[in-house]
Amino acid sequence: MTDMTAAELPDDLFADIQGVFRKTPVLLIGSGFSCGYGLPGMGALAEHLATAVHDALTTEGAKNAWAQSVEAIKENLEAGLNGIPLGMAEWGEIVSAIRGETAKLILDKAIAAEGRILGEKVAGGHAPSRLLNRLFNGSPQNAESIHVITTNYDTLLELFCDLAELPLDTGFTGFRRRKPRPRPLFQTQYSRVLVAEKRQQQVDHRLCKTVRLYKPHGSISWLTTDDGPVEALNDVSIAGRAIVVPGPAKYQDTLVNTLFDAMRAEMNEVLTKAEALLCIGFGFNDDHLQGVIKRRLAAGMPVIIVTRDATPNIEQLLSDHSHLIALFKSGDGAVCHWNGQTLQSPEPLWQLDDFLKKFLE
Repeated sequence: MTDMTAAELPDDLFADIQGVFRKTPVLLIGSGFSCGYGLPGMGALAEHLATAVHDALTTEGAKNAWAQSVEAIKENLEAGLNGIPLGMAEWGEIVSAIRGETAKLILDKAIAAEGRILGEKVAGGHAPSRLLNRLFNGSPQNAESIHVITTNYDTLLELFCDLAELPLDTGFTGFRRRKPRPRPLFQTQYSRVLVAEKRQQQVDHRLCKTVRLYKPHGSISWLTTDDGPVEALNDVSIAGRAIVVPGPAKYQDTLVNTLFDAMRAEMNEVLTKAEALLCIGFGFNDDHLQGVIKRRLAAGMPVIIVTRDATPNIEQLLSDHSHLIALFKSGDGAVCHWNGQTLQSPEPLWQLDDFLKKFLE
């Protein structure tokens, strides 16, 4: 264990982190990011569901099945839900209640978080907005977009894009009831400009760079309707939300699965082509994403992980790939894993604001 004061963090570490940013990394945002704004993590969600779902169930069979699983669910949400047999007649009712209660909780907490964020005046802007701006402005001139993937259901990233005044593409098009585009979900955008051409004005089309936001688990802004999923912003109705809940029914939704399939296919393509990856608050507990990223790590793709706590899956990745850079909370400061070394810093560099100020701003 090398103990270094922050002043002594090696210059090569700074150079490596800045080098990753020069490659315009794909940004991967996990639940740890939203937890920082008061949204529930998996543990808090499990606690909430343990009580809320029971009250939402109507049939005795479903209530009994839920009661048998509730302790396991409190222990580990996904594993507990996986314990409910898929073939059960009550399965559909339980999944529907889980989805409804999850959406309700996230919606409430997201509205509160967005209110707080909008009420805060932060000199230089909020850290997530500064990060998005840096990636957007640092990407190649001819890039169609920068890519942001989030497993979260909330709409905080959409808000931070707005606060950064960046054009956002969610794969939907329309105004009030936005529909997913037919595949591909994401398309190159152009803006029309007038250019002076031999004494007259001509219309020219210029590439218009966007932030593409991939939400493989759905969003509280996606509603399930009889015509398929739509995106409706600031919709507080009791409409069903198109979100993937943990457990065996994860991708079994017929109504929205074409959208989720398209979203995952395009996201996987982005990860396969990515030159670098920056993970914020992501614990690598999502099997699907983890598989794709592991293959890229094995191929030597540079990855930076910035999160509060190392999960067992992150520990495993660190032991398998020495080129991975990771920053975690350690006491009041941070611990940094880099180049096979473990460096201590008295500054909380695992927090995005501190990370950006220290290494990039």
